Amino acid sequence: MNKKVDVILIKNNLTTGKKGSVINVARGYAFNYLIPNKIAEIATNKKIKHIQMFENIAIKQKETSNIEINLLKDNIQKVDRISIYKKKGESNLIFGSITEKDITKWINKYTNLLINKIQVKTLDIKLIGITHIKIQINPKLTISIPLKIIPTNI
Repeated sequence: MNKKVDVILIKNNLTTGKKGSVINVARGYAFNYLIPNKIAEIATNKKIKHIQMFENIAIKQKETSNIEINLLKDNIQKVDRISIYKKKGESNLIFGSITEKDITKWINKYTNLLINKIQVKTLDIKLIGITHIKIQINPKLTISIPLKIIPTNI
């Protein structure tokens, strides 16, 4: 009689491993603790194949998202500056302020790229001139683009 059995973890467990991994444990540990507490289930060939299929899908999705991020990064880096016209007030101040929504509208209008306003990081912009804004594509990748605020006489 075999003393060990293969089980698939259903939940993340600090001592045994992460969810979806196949581990070889003692029969008593599997049948008396892991399976009754719904931490693991018996590993069959079909279940192992099923888990491997989902792992392959996750890898492909990660690759496609990396490709999309690189394309978005390349297209955003082609933008050399953003120019927005605002009405001028006293001492180089503008009426209102430049918001993330204004910047996302400009990017969508001139480059046809869809960027969420959460990705645009700006400070409170109220002066005429050139400032830099940051567009955060993903948590590790941020691109800085100059923002040129041009006064209008109307």
